[in-house]
Amino acid sequence: MVLRKRLALLASVAVLTATGLVGCSSSKSGGGEGEPYAVLANKSARTAINLAIDKQQICDVLLANGSFPSSVFTPSGLAINDGKDYTDLTKDFGYEHNDEKAAEEWSKAKEEVGFDTVNLEILTFDQDISVKMAEFLQAEIQEALEGTTVTIKQQPFKQKLETESKGDFQLSVAGWSADYPDPLTFLDIMMTGKQYAKQVGYDSPEFNKLIEEAKHAATVEESWAKYAEAEKLMLEDGFMAPLYQKSISYLEQPYVKDLIRQPWGAPLALKWASVEGRDNTINMTRGSDIPTMDVSKTTNTESSLVITNTMEGLYRMDKDKNVSPGMATEHTVSEDGLTWTFKLRKDSKWSNGDPVTAKDFEYSWKRTINPETASEYAWIMYDIVGAEKANLEGGSLDDVGVKAVDDHTLEVKLTRPVSYFDKLMSFTSFYPQNQKVVEEQGDKYGTTLESVVYNGPFTLTTWKMEDQYALTKNPNYWDASTVKLDKVNVKITKDTNTDVNLYEGGEIDMVGLSAEFVEKYKDDPNFKTMDDASIFYLQINGGKDASK
Repeated sequence: MVLRKRLALLASVAVLTATGLVGCSSSKSGGGEGEPYAVLANKSARTAINLAIDKQQICDVLLANGSFPSSVFTPSGLAINDGKDYTDLTKDFGYEHNDEKAAEEWSKAKEEVGFDTVNLEILTFDQDISVKMAEFLQAEIQEALEGTTVTIKQQPFKQKLETESKGDFQLSVAGWSADYPDPLTFLDIMMTGKQYAKQVGYDSPEFNKLIEEAKHAATVEESWAKYAEAEKLMLEDGFMAPLYQKSISYLEQPYVKDLIRQPWGAPLALKWASVEGRDNTINMTRGSDIPTMDVSKTTNTESSLVITNTMEGLYRMDKDKNVSPGMATEHTVSEDGLTWTFKLRKDSKWSNGDPVTAKDFEYSWKRTINPETASEYAWIMYDIVGAEKANLEGGSLDDVGVKAVDDHTLEVKLTRPVSYFDKLMSFTSFYPQNQKVVEEQGDKYGTTLESVVYNGPFTLTTWKMEDQYALTKNPNYWDASTVKLDKVNVKITKDTNTDVNLYEGGEIDMVGLSAEFVEKYKDDPNFKTMDDASIFYLQINGGKDASK
């Protein structure tokens, strides 16, 4: 079976057209064809799907880039305390590949739901490695779970995100990257009402309670113990099947210097990068276009990449992964850890010449929290006094604990001490927004390069949808003298073959490698690898049917 999988994975991939399913009613007693959502609502069925997937084969054959199997949601190397990794507590959690146990759980599901066969659909986006991943999962599930047929639905990246946000899928391959160095950056998204929990229909009061207890624990050890208990429960419920923790294999020309690849947050920081003898220009490719430039509405790596390099929050993580000045020059924290006061620099400007003030931060954060904005990331601000109530319960935005004391002083009041709050200020959701521009542009804001202003090292100066975009050095940036690059050109491509050809032809300066190229280039002097605080997983939408 392993050989057959290996041959199938290394074969060329045919493009699959999107296939719609005809809904069929299920019978609790008579078998027949099961209704997909009724099947996925059953815990035994979700457990079977988790058990059916050979994660080691994904890493060894499909990826072959240093990524390693994961049965847990929070990645290793992210949360460290006194030399101890949070994942030491979770290493035995989740489901390991076991076809025999998968078949047993599937038989139980058939009996409990009352079906013999079922047609399931995996949603993926139209990049070659994503399609290959979906095809692998298709083969695994069909082979291990008797009576199951799996089809694949491809969509462009932005459309896939929209489909997922509505919960209009059965199975979907997704990934989550850390926003800050704490287990909460992963576990929080599965709390009731948060976007990923809503997508798959996960609603566990016990999980929610454990997370809240962890957030307010007196020590890191007590907090981690509660987080681990919550993670174990969530994994056993089976609404998401962790697949692997991401590593990256890539080639990068030796003349590229100080291009920072970050294990959490945006994937690349360009502020300190330079190139020797290349007209101060970096050329690269990305697998997807920019879904949005709206700080309040971004949820993905591609938007985060561009926003992080064209805008700036109170702080920025430097090339040594330390907090460095951004729009703020310093801050003070009250003795109880609940009030943070930031002092903003007086020489920062938007790309249209307007000054960047504390009011831009207050407006931006409250816009994200405002339920009318429908931000999927409002939850990240719930540690601010009044934020959760304003976002979920109709509370007043005037009661939210963020206030521009004057043009250059921002005061933030928290519900609990958050030791990493300064690091969190480097994350895109906490960036400022120019209220005048947002309101002038209306629904167009963030959808074109003309509808946004910038306060970061670069500005977005070209944006041809699904084709290419370019960043140009921002002369109004307060630290422009540090920025060595004049331009960054990004071309949108959908397959690694194209990327490698562009790299070999000298048209791009770096390239990410998929499995078929790692073996070829692993001895190349420009070959590099890095671990990433990202987990990829299969979402199992078990919330569209009331039966469990």
